[in-house]
Amino acid sequence: MVQKSPLAVAVGYMLVYTVTHAAVWACIRYLSSDIHPLVLVFFRTLFGTLAILPILIKTGFPRWSSGLYPLYILRGILNTGSVIGVFYAVSLIPLADAVAFSYAAPIFATILAVFILKEKIGKHRIFAIGAAFIGVLILVRPGFQTISIGIVAALGASVFFAATLICVKLLTRRADPTIVSLMAFIVALPITLVAALFHWQWPSGQQWIFIVLMGVFAATSHVFLAKALARADLSAIMPIDFSRIIFAAILGTTLFGDSLSGLTFLGGGIILASAVYATHREGRLARAAAQK
Repeated sequence: MVQKSPLAVAVGYMLVYTVTHAAVWACIRYLSSDIHPLVLVFFRTLFGTLAILPILIKTGFPRWSSGLYPLYILRGILNTGSVIGVFYAVSLIPLADAVAFSYAAPIFATILAVFILKEKIGKHRIFAIGAAFIGVLILVRPGFQTISIGIVAALGASVFFAATLICVKLLTRRADPTIVSLMAFIVALPITLVAALFHWQWPSGQQWIFIVLMGVFAATSHVFLAKALARADLSAIMPIDFSRIIFAAILGTTLFGDSLSGLTFLGGGIILASAVYATHREGRLARAAAQK
């Protein structure tokens, strides 16, 4: 029997992640016309939690003595802020645009790492940050289009997710990546419930099907992303994430009549390329340091 390389397996995991992640956002777009985004965030978290609970019961909750629970809670809060921003953005702007803005998260994480993790910033990182900024300007196009609440929500979601990545980086040094992903749902559940109560409404009929699918797709994307990161370097699999904007564009145009813009793919591509470049450089430096 031929053994598949870890990278090939990781690429397969990433493709599952990109498809299911785009599917989550399509469910959000469909439901947000009738249900408040905060209520959707709660249901996404609830059904995502139910989907991953058997895995968590099998693996067991992290030990309290690990001392990681404050970081788990912080990660959960930041991730919830990111999800809320995404839900608002997806309900207001085309799916492909929302995906393109999400590519800025690793660049924001690079900036945060300088201040939080005290990582050094060299010319290569500065170049990547500058290129990503150009990509964001192409997407926002200040002076050529109105900077809507959807765009602000998308950028805010990227900043929150960048902070989440810093927490994940700290947590995965001492905990299993799958557990780190699953704990985000557990922490977010009570937070999203309280927020949803201020805008509560019960879904009806067919909406329940899409709400359940949204939770299952969300949990699946989380798990498969963690599996991909455990199998291969981030810089090696990040280019696969560009397929997410393609799947989102297909779903957006076919299901919701979104208009496609080449600038969306250009801006998103520049941002993602800069993130891949920065991550690749960090990986090389880490390996060089380990060899020394």
